[in-house]
Amino acid sequence: MRNNSGGHTIVELVIAMALGAILVTSIFQVYQFRQNSHSKQQLTVEMQQNLRAAVSLIKREIRMAGYDPAANDGQDNDNDDAIDNDAESAGTGFQTAGRHMIQITFDLDGGMDVSSDERVTYGFAKKYDADGNGIADAGAAPLGRRAGWGPLTGVAENIQAVGYAYAFDHDHDGNLDTDDTTIDGNILWAYDSDPGDEIYDLTTNLDTGLPLDAPVPLSDIRAVRIWILARTREPVRGHFDSRTYTVGDRIITSADAYQRRLVRTTVYCRNMNL
Repeated sequence: MRNNSGGHTIVELVIAMALGAILVTSIFQVYQFRQNSHSKQQLTVEMQQNLRAAVSLIKREIRMAGYDPAANDGQDNDNDDAIDNDAESAGTGFQTAGRHMIQITFDLDGGMDVSSDERVTYGFAKKYDADGNGIADAGAAPLGRRAGWGPLTGVAENIQAVGYAYAFDHDHDGNLDTDDTTIDGNILWAYDSDPGDEIYDLTTNLDTGLPLDAPVPLSDIRAVRIWILARTREPVRGHFDSRTYTVGDRIITSADAYQRRLVRTTVYCRNMNL
């Protein structure tokens, strides 16, 4: 005789439990996916904002390199009856033009000298880049800024590499020098291969690594190309970066879960040809 007590069979219970488990698993997977997506987006936005702010500051200050109003204002600022002579110049411009370190000066207040806050340096501190090759020893480090002669303090976090190169007008014809001396040629980008030798000139072609035909005084610099490679502060789940990045004359190949962004930009130094 059939037992019609209104209960559920074992098979029905097993099926219900299986369906419930599938539903819970699906909900968890959707939640986890959204969490991972949010985390990735958050890390990426943080990296981009950090990088954008640093690049904006560096570009703004490099544009000011050579700003020397007293030397070009058509007035006798030092009361010696001479207008715009050498005595009225603060001697501003580029003080270091290395591949991975740059120092510039400007005379913001027109005082005919360079105060500590009018001398700015950008690069990695030695403790983060011991060999000075422009690549952070620990994978990433703060990109430093120094005013005057103090320590380099971070203006951007999680920077993996930085590079600089310099275009110049050595013949003073109003055009950037090129590899074939014509306006339509490839612009020559160079750097000072030994910024610490106290001989302040550009010596080496960035593209070839060979010496320039003749050293170029830093006063002939007219533009700066900047490379900055940033990465997220922690690995991004589900992401793998195997790309190769060119930072100046350095080649960096990645093979990890960090997300990266490379900025390459050129700054024209409007105060260096006055």
